[in-house]
Amino acid sequence: MLLRLLYLFVLSYLFFALLNLILSWVKRQRKLGSQDRSKGAEEMVLDPQCHSYVPKGEVFFRGGHYFCSEDCARVYLSRQGEKDKDKEMRNEN
Repeated sequence: MLLRLLYLFVLSYLFFALLNLILSWVKRQRKLGSQDRSKGAEEMVLDPQCHSYVPKGEVFFRGGHYFCSEDCARVYLSRQGEKDKDKEMRNEN
């Protein structure tokens, strides 16, 4: 009877030790997976025209600003040109 109890205790210990090993391995794998995803993350920049965020690798850089498309760049820069002309007109008067 005592031998059976000792046998059950050893088996229980081995089971929980194996379970702990598996759970710690899974936790480590999840942590490594999240680190891999963050390495691939790219900086996001704001388009001043449409106010959307775009990955920096996909933007159009015009006039010192980042844009999501050529159309946004053209519209924004034309409006900026109009604002500059208005300021010049006010300064002349």
